[in-house]
Amino acid sequence: MWSWLLHRITGVILAIGLVYHFIFMHFLGQDNYSYESVIQRLSDPSWKIFNIVFLISAIYHGFYGLNGLVTEYIKNDFWKKVIRFIVLIVPIGLTFFGFRIVFL
Repeated sequence: MWSWLLHRITGVILAIGLVYHFIFMHFLGQDNYSYESVIQRLSDPSWKIFNIVFLISAIYHGFYGLNGLVTEYIKNDFWKKVIRFIVLIVPIGLTFFGFRIVFL
């Protein structure tokens, strides 16, 4: 029950975050893509929080959906275990590298 609810919540977070991103990056300001602008933005703690929440929401939402596809459509138990293991390991690695990019 909780995983299903969290999947819906992360979908809402992604939709709101995407709209915020598009408004801020594409419609406000002229210099949002320069190196200096990006570095300044990433040094702000509120942007770090936004990026981490967006990252975790995207990874959870995407890989939870992928796990649902694996559960529904792969019938062979061996391949189901192999792919579920991959679906468990890949998001951990992506989250690690995402945190590394935001905080380093």
